[in-house]
Amino acid sequence: MLRLNQILPPARKISRKHYLGKVLSLYASNRCGIRKLSSVAQCVPADRELQRPGIHKLCEGQELDGFIVQQVADIPELHLRTYRLVHKATGAQYLHVDRDDTNNAFSVGFRTTPSNSTGLPHILEHTTLCGSVGYPCRDPFFKMLNRSMATFMNAMTGPDYTIYPFATQNPKDYCNLMSVYLDAVFRPQLRELDFRQEGWRLEHEDVEDRNSPIIIKGVVFNEMKGVFAENQNIFQQNLLNEILPSHTYKYVSGGDPISIPKLSHKDLTDFQSKYYSPSNARFFSYGNFPITDHVSFINNNYLKDYGALTSITARETLVPPEKRWKSPRQKHVACRLDPMVADKDKQSTVAVGLLCSDITNIQDTFELHVLSELLVKGPNSAFYKTMVEPNIGAGFAPVTGYDAHTKDTIFAVGLQGVSAADFEKVVKIFDNTVDTVVSKGFDENQVEGVLHNIELNMKHQVSDFGLGLLFNLTPLWNHDGDLVKALRIENQVSQLRQNLKHNPHYLQDKVKLFLDDNDHRLVLTMSPDECYEENLKRTEQELLKEKLASLTEEDKNKIYLQGIDLKREQERTVDTSCLPTLRVTDLKQIIDQTPVKSSSFASVPVQICVQPTNGISYFRGILNVSNLNDELKALVPLFCHVVTKMGTRKHDYRELDSLVQLKTGGLNLTPHIAEDMHDLSLYEEGVVLSSHCLDRNAKDLFELWSEIFQEVTLSDVKRFDTLVKVLAANLGNGIVSMGHVYAISAAASLISPSALQKELYSGLSHVSRMRDVAQMMDLAPVLEKIKTISECLLNKRHLRCAVNLSADSESSVMSKIESFINSLPASCEKPFVQTRAKDTNMSVTIPATHHVLPIPVNYVAKCVATVPYSHEHFAPLRVLARLLTSKYLHPLIREKGGAYGSGASLSMTGVFSFFSYRDPGSCSTLNVFDGAHDWVLGNKFMDQDVEEAKLGVFQRLDAPIPPGSRGMIHFLDGIDDESLQLHREALMTVSRDDLHTVCRQYLGWDSGTRSSLALVGPQNKQLVTREGECWNVVVQE
Repeated sequence: MLRLNQILPPARKISRKHYLGKVLSLYASNRCGIRKLSSVAQCVPADRELQRPGIHKLCEGQELDGFIVQQVADIPELHLRTYRLVHKATGAQYLHVDRDDTNNAFSVGFRTTPSNSTGLPHILEHTTLCGSVGYPCRDPFFKMLNRSMATFMNAMTGPDYTIYPFATQNPKDYCNLMSVYLDAVFRPQLRELDFRQEGWRLEHEDVEDRNSPIIIKGVVFNEMKGVFAENQNIFQQNLLNEILPSHTYKYVSGGDPISIPKLSHKDLTDFQSKYYSPSNARFFSYGNFPITDHVSFINNNYLKDYGALTSITARETLVPPEKRWKSPRQKHVACRLDPMVADKDKQSTVAVGLLCSDITNIQDTFELHVLSELLVKGPNSAFYKTMVEPNIGAGFAPVTGYDAHTKDTIFAVGLQGVSAADFEKVVKIFDNTVDTVVSKGFDENQVEGVLHNIELNMKHQVSDFGLGLLFNLTPLWNHDGDLVKALRIENQVSQLRQNLKHNPHYLQDKVKLFLDDNDHRLVLTMSPDECYEENLKRTEQELLKEKLASLTEEDKNKIYLQGIDLKREQERTVDTSCLPTLRVTDLKQIIDQTPVKSSSFASVPVQICVQPTNGISYFRGILNVSNLNDELKALVPLFCHVVTKMGTRKHDYRELDSLVQLKTGGLNLTPHIAEDMHDLSLYEEGVVLSSHCLDRNAKDLFELWSEIFQEVTLSDVKRFDTLVKVLAANLGNGIVSMGHVYAISAAASLISPSALQKELYSGLSHVSRMRDVAQMMDLAPVLEKIKTISECLLNKRHLRCAVNLSADSESSVMSKIESFINSLPASCEKPFVQTRAKDTNMSVTIPATHHVLPIPVNYVAKCVATVPYSHEHFAPLRVLARLLTSKYLHPLIREKGGAYGSGASLSMTGVFSFFSYRDPGSCSTLNVFDGAHDWVLGNKFMDQDVEEAKLGVFQRLDAPIPPGSRGMIHFLDGIDDESLQLHREALMTVSRDDLHTVCRQYLGWDSGTRSSLALVGPQNKQLVTREGECWNVVVQE
């Protein structure tokens, strides 16, 4: 997809972590759970866009509702036009991006520069959304999640900014959300009750028992404990703090859990009044809705009564350039022992970080991105050869790469899974590698491969284009950079080519400037400390003890009464009539049809979907794996990871990677499990092939696939060892940030055959298995098994394919597919094969798994086996999951319990799941899950709640799909348009009685359905006391 962090100054790290739940990706985070973005970027030439009916032609210098148009610019390569405006009275900035995209985005943001690590901007971000003057109900943000068809709603805190973005396709919805968001940031209530809920508070462990211990609670407090439960997050945060130590970046903008309790409510309100000023605001809008409506609403409702003289000036929030060091520095930090590492003696991390150009130097940041790709991406990159392949460690650390998210940008190369004794060795390798690059330069094909990917990414249409623009432009805009210049990617490519033409050593000179002759260099090292967890707990206990020691009896009584007040507030029935909402009747009754047609070559079926793909062809295939034995099936994910990275008889792995970069967007294989829509005992198990390319490179793409199928070589044990170690390390890094996913997978695997296979492919079972494989002294036997898998799968015996392409390339591309299929060995026998699961015995007790990890928070899951997609109960169960998420689980687990998130969902496996995320509780959360049945049958919800739950379901169903992915639900899951329409109709007619019916039948203790539990978190002695549950404790060590 066209991720601008691959072609613009990349914004892939927000001070490493983006305090939303948020550690790994801005694009996958949501304040109440994790979900994908959706929007369609239809590529229409800029001149045609301006012919759309109703579009307002604005000129530079024109005044529009209090705003002055400062700049109008076309960006042909991205098919858009930009309008930059400034508000006359306040100086507020506005960027509108006009593009023929139905998924319109909006954001209001502020430069927010913290002066301590209390997490003030982050806690303010949370508290701001808890109610405003215009919308005085409690927590309107979460209420709007189910009153909207938003494809994205969020708020996020970066190292020096805070933004409040949303996206939607519906004009009425857009106005509703803009009103709620703007009222929240400019007229927030900021009640102390909300501050104590979202930030931190002293409260009795049992709120109603004044004799129970007083402890520290709070959503952000627990969230940040979860963030720093991941060792690499500790490392990333320290790198930022230490390499930029003179100003705002030396603080933890998300909040250090030890510092958070130092924040007062007054600090919060003072910061808001200063920084959330129109003069410090940046408004962003994107899509095909007219800008005239946006600016009129903003000015008339929020800006016209403000005056510039009473507001903060932009200069007051400026982040100054970091004073450059005269000599390099070193820093060492401690972390937890990690039970998931392959080598217990190699748990350290080392990185060399260098401060590079100012973010506002557009050409420098672009060229540094290109250099980063050349230096650290793939087996042909210089640092991969010298640092990763010698197996000194377990692959690059997550900080590796170029980060243009701060005023002064950073390039870093880190190695994880190393021995502390090798720190100096790694630094010396870094220096020698830089010297070699300066001396020998880069291979021309490698440079062309990077530039090819830029071209491919510009053409590739995605579902989150507008949000991608926002996320990538925000850091630059925050420091007053030239946004239009940054968007002119072809100019940057052209300038680079011109520079290389005039000076063949141009890139080498850049390496020398930024990596060699650069004294602003930090060597950061990190090693585990056996006492780390104990020391952290002691520090937190000392903090609590200090606070308690200063309390008078009156203070203690006040704490008790405040706890009771907050509990009553959380339990109070909220009047949401002030909030705008859509209705199910506002939605389309008929789905958008996706026409597909079928063909076949050599008896291999091919699904063809003709779409406006903008000169790109998308290919998928499925290879069935049902004939493999269980031992080989367990290795299918590893096979997928390595088979295109080992080389062929024609090309070694470096040459093959070079061709892939020059001609395609990658050759990818992933495990595949698809349940039958009518029968849960049937599922397809296979491997999905996926790739895309410019139409002109279709021949090369299919020749590369043919080469993989027929000539792959799986004999280089050293190369295999490198790939295994990197995979194992990367899997271990993601456990804390995706703990709820792992918990659901573990629980579902106990009651669903297809979910069990998914657990083996992608759950903690897979993570543990890869750790064990990486620990093996001799990997040759494992590689032989991978070779056996390739011999079984890489043919057309059980192959089916799909292609999405444009009409004008159909004939040419289809001929290439035909040649590819005909070249494959064997004959197609049965392209679609389903596995029938064996019957499982019902257990008297509820099966449960506890994965014990040394982390300070829990991830809790409960799963219930229900029905397949086509069953009449599937639709009401889906609505029930959404209803429980917003009306039952959120108030009890997040608001009262202090977890960062919670929810319920229904999978295609027919598994109904409850989950919590970064949860201080465990057994209390399981009790909440068990209470869902009584809550539903107690009629503790209104018909409006059912309506809102339906809207929540339709948010996902109606999210637009990019042209390259249309028809995939039919190809991958076997669900055609007719089935989608029937499901839509069923959802629209779900009633309260339907919810009662499915609740009684599936969620009750006496329902007879199979259920299961899972917990990922620290040791828990309370589990054995729970009646009717059989807990299997898995200690990761």
